[in-house]
Amino acid sequence: MATSHNSSPALDKLVRHIEGILGCDIMIHRQTDAPAHGILLDTYSYDTSKNVIVFSSAQLGLLKDFVIAQNSIRLLMRGIAKKRGNFRVLSYDISTAGLGMNQIYLDTLKDEKTRGLGIGQKKKLMYYLYMLFHESISDVPWEILANVYIAKRCEILQNAQTYFLIKESMKDMHELVSFKEMLPRRYFVLHNAMYYARDMYLADITAELKLNPTINIPELQKFKNLDVKEMMSHRSSQSHWYHTKIVGDAMTNIVRMVLSFDFSGTLDENYYYRMYEFGQEITNRWLMMMRMQEWFHWQLPGHLRNAETREQEIEKVATQFVFGI
Repeated sequence: MATSHNSSPALDKLVRHIEGILGCDIMIHRQTDAPAHGILLDTYSYDTSKNVIVFSSAQLGLLKDFVIAQNSIRLLMRGIAKKRGNFRVLSYDISTAGLGMNQIYLDTLKDEKTRGLGIGQKKKLMYYLYMLFHESISDVPWEILANVYIAKRCEILQNAQTYFLIKESMKDMHELVSFKEMLPRRYFVLHNAMYYARDMYLADITAELKLNPTINIPELQKFKNLDVKEMMSHRSSQSHWYHTKIVGDAMTNIVRMVLSFDFSGTLDENYYYRMYEFGQEITNRWLMMMRMQEWFHWQLPGHLRNAETREQEIEKVATQFVFGI
């Protein structure tokens, strides 16, 4: 591990273990404008010769170590999948973007709050939501796995983990609040439900009630311990947050079913490759549940890098596809 900062023995042990499993070096850097989750630049996903983890200079002590650990575990899962010849990422192209954006457009017409938007607004909304879901579904399942590993294997980091997750939960679940009236309710609900499922599952794993969204998120508190009559009331059934809870509970159950795994097993390649397979399975099941299974496809990392360089072209042609131009 190449780094210029102090770290805990627990993090040092974890990074050395990962370097030994993958046969590589990990470089760790501090950067002022790095996002809270850090940045992972690995040789398996990007055209680079180094594995680099960047954390924010605002993060200190065990909080910094937690962010580094989380990215290190994600690096490990990618590296093991690459060694097994099965590393894939969710990617997109003109065809899949056209399918996704077309469905989003139809949903804007069905939703009474968005059907009156101007055509220019609808066009912007189609691509924005399509890319938002690509980002979220590509991230959250792997974030869950990395956090489960830390909770089970790195006890010294658990307080920092809880602090980080509570802080990020509020931000993640309120990302769309300021303009939720300009979105089809379906997409507000599905996006927030992924983060709800993350926090509900991790609250069980860490035995930390503070992570529970129905406690931590003010808008969800009123739906805690509802009786049947309240749940069936018209007022509740029209709430964005009520639907977030219902869909989020279903997503949480999917995670629980998939992760029927003994995380206390031997830490070898088979263990980590199984974790990688779990990440793919959660992703696939969530996509099926959200009816987005045709929106994105598992591809080699180079396919996604190419798509990212052609974003303007993909947006333009996919938009033309939607409107039959």
